[in-house]
Amino acid sequence: MQAAVAQHERLLRAAIERHHGYVFKTIGDAFCAAFATAPEAARAALESQTSLAAEDFSAVGGLRVRIGIHTGHADERDGDYFGPAVNRVARLMSIGHGGQILLSAASRALVESELPQGASIQDLGSHRLKDLTNPEQVWQLTIPGAAETFPPLKSLDALPNNLPIHHTSFRGRERDLDDVKKLLREHHLVTLFGPGGIGKTRLALQAAAEVLDDFPDGVWLADLGAISDPELVPSVIAKVLGVVPGEEHTVSDALVQWLKRKQLLLILDNCEHLLETVTQLVDSILRTSSGVRIVTTSRQALGISGEFVYRLASLEMPAAVPNLSADEALRYGAIALFVDRATASDMRFALTDDNVPGIADICRRLDGIPLAIELAAARVKVLSIPNLAQRLNERFKILTAGSRTAVPRQKTLSALIDWSYDLLSTQERTLFDRCAIFAGGFSLDAASAVCAGEGVDEADILDLLASLSDKSLVVAETSGEQERYRFLESTRAYAVDRLVASGAQPAMAQRHARYFCDFAVASDDLYLLESTQALAVRLGTEADNFRGALEWSIKRGNDVVLGATLAAALHVLWSDGGLRAEGRYWIDAALAALDESTHPLIAGGLWIALSRLSAGQRRYDAAQRASHLYEHSDDGRRKAMALYLLSSGCLQTGRMEQGLQVSTQAVTDFRKLGIKAGEASTLASGAIFAWSLGDVTSARKQFEEALSLSRHVHDETELARIRGNFAEFEFAGGNPEKALINALEAMTTYARGRNFEFLATYGNNSSAYRVALNDLDGAYDAAFEAVGLARESQSAFDIAVGCQHLALIGALRGHTREAALVLGYVNEKFGELGIHREYTEKWGFEKIKALLAATLSAAELDELTKQGAKLSDDQAIEAALPIAKP
Repeated sequence: MQAAVAQHERLLRAAIERHHGYVFKTIGDAFCAAFATAPEAARAALESQTSLAAEDFSAVGGLRVRIGIHTGHADERDGDYFGPAVNRVARLMSIGHGGQILLSAASRALVESELPQGASIQDLGSHRLKDLTNPEQVWQLTIPGAAETFPPLKSLDALPNNLPIHHTSFRGRERDLDDVKKLLREHHLVTLFGPGGIGKTRLALQAAAEVLDDFPDGVWLADLGAISDPELVPSVIAKVLGVVPGEEHTVSDALVQWLKRKQLLLILDNCEHLLETVTQLVDSILRTSSGVRIVTTSRQALGISGEFVYRLASLEMPAAVPNLSADEALRYGAIALFVDRATASDMRFALTDDNVPGIADICRRLDGIPLAIELAAARVKVLSIPNLAQRLNERFKILTAGSRTAVPRQKTLSALIDWSYDLLSTQERTLFDRCAIFAGGFSLDAASAVCAGEGVDEADILDLLASLSDKSLVVAETSGEQERYRFLESTRAYAVDRLVASGAQPAMAQRHARYFCDFAVASDDLYLLESTQALAVRLGTEADNFRGALEWSIKRGNDVVLGATLAAALHVLWSDGGLRAEGRYWIDAALAALDESTHPLIAGGLWIALSRLSAGQRRYDAAQRASHLYEHSDDGRRKAMALYLLSSGCLQTGRMEQGLQVSTQAVTDFRKLGIKAGEASTLASGAIFAWSLGDVTSARKQFEEALSLSRHVHDETELARIRGNFAEFEFAGGNPEKALINALEAMTTYARGRNFEFLATYGNNSSAYRVALNDLDGAYDAAFEAVGLARESQSAFDIAVGCQHLALIGALRGHTREAALVLGYVNEKFGELGIHREYTEKWGFEKIKALLAATLSAAELDELTKQGAKLSDDQAIEAALPIAKP
């Protein structure tokens, strides 16, 4: 290997120098080279790959090199290059594979017209790099004879994460970044500690992006800054991770259980106001999860055993030295950040030897606090550096009664935000204050509806937000389908104080709650008329604002009727948006606070929502309560929904005759309303009841009508449910092959929406269908995957069903004693959940009972099932998988 690496270095250096490149740094076996032009860099890259490919590196199993080419401005100091362009090319190179040459869009534009003979450029699409800034259009440079097909690029898009896009580069904390990356490999818990505005969040996110490859299960950010109720901390984290707790688990317990088997990095941002809850939860996670690393950002340490507290200092600043040159000044993080943000604000800005003293003075005055520096840099568009420095000095003199003594560090940021705020127009100040009422971001529509009036014209909202964004007081995010705006945590805290001081906070809170209640009700009106998954995504964007409105209305008692209406209207978010446990929390709170006799229809909506979040007897009871409350109501839509859910409860609890009666009425009601999705789904339910009661002809007719109607249905979730029910019907009719086809079609739809619970349900059913087709290996694979999905979705019902199918496969393979043990667990779980076995589960149950009865005595079977009844979910799975495995 030593000889191979030496030859690699000779070939690369020769190719670079032949095309007038300059190797300015080597890091391990990596070359960092600068060229005067992009075409020269491209020719050097092509020659490098050609030369390497011609060498015999078989003694070391081959030696393949990846190359990235980017064009941009760089700062040169002492023969080395620095700046965002250098960082970006390194991250471009890092997403490639050995033998691949990648070009950024900037380089591709310059190279395309001067390609060497036979070379070509291939568009690889838009990719997010690990600098977290805007996506880069990536291109591949190839020549004939070289490899052209490579695995997918290893960009952020290809790796599991939810790291946000940043519209500014990472500057000034390169040493801190290296420190934190090292700490993450050595410690399970790292707390980034420091005052507001010091850059804790940005450092945490950048470090997480850099180590993403180390965590197979991803890197996940949970921002706790927008919530104030400690009870919601586990729910926010569970939503980020995709954990959907079952009814029998608390969210905290479900999280701890789910994380046991994961290797991931979890970032908990803005923890200081929820410290006790965060501390308890983090401690529980780390006690049981050896593969989990956690980063917290906080103004106070957690105080947990094993925690490494990394105290984040201010950015490095130069002392007041004379004759500091521009090149020398850029060595300091504070000045590098100021220059970067000033350039973004005004492209005419440039760092010169003449303005270095003024910029250094500004950075020292601002204590090297990143957010303060960004706010000041945003003003270079309207103030010269000397004028900016003078105005800041005057501001701090006023704050310290004319003393030149520095303002206390903890007041520096507040003082600068004060100064920035005072420079705003009256309208800008008013809008800035009012926008503090939003949590977790807001849309232009929301800002216009909630904040306009009394001094702020609705037509001016967009321009005012743009102005606040230009001044770094509001962050504008325009990369999605709809623009959104948000505060940084420090500026939001300041804005909240201003809003409270103005006396307008109560009125704004009411307008905020009313707007988001109306938003949720309007979305609810589209349920069964539009895509359920699309509705869930739309509602999920405003989850923090809904939480704020629910807390204001229900927990603080300001408007219980509004809060109850909102909690009920959000049933799609709760059920299909991954917030089932939180939905039950708010619904229970609303039911406890609401006078049901005075507001029966609002209570009925809450019971409908609760039924959607429940299973078995609890689903039946909640739907029956809702149906009773809507019995004499003019609200035909919700009355039909209550009946549909009641029919589902009847199916799960074995009430077949009642279910047929209820579903028939629901079909009639949906048909009158013209809601085809509801009609089709309820027809499919009615078909199940008809066939279970022996009327196969009627069942097939209803299924055919449901499938015909489904062509006009825009809700893919309901379509998949119909397909899944039809699969059961085909199976009961002795057609396991047709049943399997329909189940797989349903699973394809649910896979697109990442609906793990339904994927588990139909995966379990497909396992039984494969058993009936004598495909035991395929049945094992399906049950194995279904149980894994059931674990992900925390569905006790699907875990139990999966274990029953695995036990059946195990018994068919001759492992009857072990199968009896697992069956004991399954029986206990079904009884505990109050769930009746439907046809497929009953078919499998009867089959396994017959197998066990043929090989075990009654006493043996009784003893083994009693032992199995004591197993936990994990123990049952561990017992079931080996006996079914091929």
